[in-house]
Amino acid sequence: MVIKKSTIIVIGSSNFDINLKVKEIPIIGETVLSNGMETGFGGKGTNQVFTINKIGGKAEYLTCIGDDVFGKLYLDNLKENHLNLHFINIIKNQKNGIAVVNIDSSGKNTIIVYPGSSIFLTPDIILKNLNKILEYEIIMTQLEIPVETAELLAEKKNPGNIFVLNPSPVNKEYDYSKLLKKVDILIPNEIELSQLTCIEIKNIHEVEKAAQKILDTGVKNLIVTLGNKGVFVKNRNIKKYIESTNFKPVDTSGAGDAFIGAFLYKFSTTKDLIKSVDFANKVAGISVTRYGTHKSVPTAEEIEDMKDFFES
Repeated sequence: MVIKKSTIIVIGSSNFDINLKVKEIPIIGETVLSNGMETGFGGKGTNQVFTINKIGGKAEYLTCIGDDVFGKLYLDNLKENHLNLHFINIIKNQKNGIAVVNIDSSGKNTIIVYPGSSIFLTPDIILKNLNKILEYEIIMTQLEIPVETAELLAEKKNPGNIFVLNPSPVNKEYDYSKLLKKVDILIPNEIELSQLTCIEIKNIHEVEKAAQKILDTGVKNLIVTLGNKGVFVKNRNIKKYIESTNFKPVDTSGAGDAFIGAFLYKFSTTKDLIKSVDFANKVAGISVTRYGTHKSVPTAEEIEDMKDFFES
């Protein structure tokens, strides 16, 4: 099979976001008033594909949306952003996914996701579209869809495909060994790395220990996002830390997806792991200085205007 070079398909979730700004994240049993509310179109799949397209790339998107009011709003949004609707599946009589995001005054957040229509992105949908999916060089997915779907993608990929997994959220009771051994690039944050390896991570030494455990499962390349501590990259030949950009955050929601989308964009054209991580780290750094998920990502024009920053 001929593989299209430098092409990406993202397979993932589409959630309608409700973002609530609060002074402090409430504790159990506490009621607090929000001082600001925004709605938007999120979900890890959407955030990642919108990032790629916003910064100058081109990615296709396979997702499931509901046919309720939120799903209809979502479909209109996909059309407005000129996405190819070929891979968009509308699930009849089902509610669209919803995410409620609490954002405190320091930019930290908690997120509760109701997957809704995303649970219908099953292996059957992948099998119906498999020949088309395998034409794309880079296949990206996450775990807001059924894990069996991710496992099937990993199993069916060709040697010419690069399978990238963002293991979020992690079910600590699930055995991911079947999936991980087929992953070309794994991109967890430090909490997800800890959950996957059952290693408590408090320092860099423990990050390295957990990273090696992940590589021992068969993962070829590991990229761990560490928040304000930067990024750790490891494979057989590379072990490297990349420092954070030290931007003052106002909203960290979606920063991980901005990182992943920017990484995929750069990696699809360069195949250089470190250059791609460095670029993605800077895009994510800018995104945390703005509210929202993919709407906080800088445009291709902004990136061009900041060329000195991105090339430093």
